[in-house]
Amino acid sequence: MKTSRMILMSAISGMALSNAGFSSAATITGWNTDNVVVDNSAPVDGITGASVVYDQNPSNTGATSNGQITFTPPEAYAPGIKVQPEVYTQGGSGGSGLTLDGCIMTSNPGAICTSDFQSGKRVKTQVTGTEPLDLVFDVQAGAEANYQMFYRLINATSKSLAGFALEIGFGVGNEFVQATASDGITFSTDFMAKPSTANASVTTQYPFGLFGDASTNPNFDLDGFFAPERSGMDVLQTATSITSSGIFGPYNDIFGSWITREGVPEGAFWDHDFDDSTEALLMAYLNSSGQWEMRRDIDEYGVAYSLTGSDVKYFGSFSEVSDYFGSGYALFDDDVEDLANLNLNFAFNLSSSVESGSFTLRTTVSPVPLPLSAPLLGAGIGLLAMVGRRRKRRTN
Repeated sequence: MKTSRMILMSAISGMALSNAGFSSAATITGWNTDNVVVDNSAPVDGITGASVVYDQNPSNTGATSNGQITFTPPEAYAPGIKVQPEVYTQGGSGGSGLTLDGCIMTSNPGAICTSDFQSGKRVKTQVTGTEPLDLVFDVQAGAEANYQMFYRLINATSKSLAGFALEIGFGVGNEFVQATASDGITFSTDFMAKPSTANASVTTQYPFGLFGDASTNPNFDLDGFFAPERSGMDVLQTATSITSSGIFGPYNDIFGSWITREGVPEGAFWDHDFDDSTEALLMAYLNSSGQWEMRRDIDEYGVAYSLTGSDVKYFGSFSEVSDYFGSGYALFDDDVEDLANLNLNFAFNLSSSVESGSFTLRTTVSPVPLPLSAPLLGAGIGLLAMVGRRRKRRTN
């Protein structure tokens, strides 16, 4: 092990500790914010805060940022990430799945790793540049342990993206060194990521409300707004890296690439359950042709249902869509922000050889290559031109 790596791994304990004789599990003790400026201003419900991540100590001259962790009270508060200790079994049947010792999730005081669907668990990582973003986590040595990661990457750059890469290593910025399996921290191959694809230990998906078959998910009564097929990114996994290898599913056919948050289209939303803590239903959106495309309707019992094929309706304005439903179903106009969001499901394995100290989860995104950008961004450019006309309802 290189001297610089040993120093990093010994940051907490002051010395490299042997794991011989440990009876308790290795522990991820928390998010190390030495390279982060945490927004500790007084929390206001509905107002999003951000902990800005830098490539070195933020007080250093030349420190730069390529991303931030966001949080919106009352769902989550500063700093935006918490490590939740909790022993639970994931996957398998009759307790035969992988035993997890905790998870890394957003700093939601009312949720734990096993909280219900839509309880607010994903770490909301806004990627603002295409250079690496380094999240550092402190570790205490012990017996083998596993930690689930509830991760979301949000394209907050000014570019459409082709993909992403995750790496485990040590240090930040120019001091980063990628780990090897012998360092004791790897991406788990025993984790059963959901939604499962041939028992994959890592999966990605654009949010299910946009792409997904309701018959395969007990949390949904409606197929995805755009298509019943799932859509996300294929990945290649090694012990210390996860790399995307292209978009699968219909997202690519509609948008061409992972669009930026500032380029997402407007949508017409219905708060079907009158509960601000749950997701409103997307009923129509402003497509790249400038038409409001309505892909969901409401039946006589006040229940939403999907429209497909020739049943899809088109309108010239949001007002026309709203008038179609009538005042009894008050719709609101907002961005379809989830189109910029990619959910990632994976876990870390800490072996009994791991040393006390810290490790880094590095995230890097790749823009669409310039020679291909014109055809791929055709829809996105049209959408960007309409940004100025949008009426905002939320800030997060």
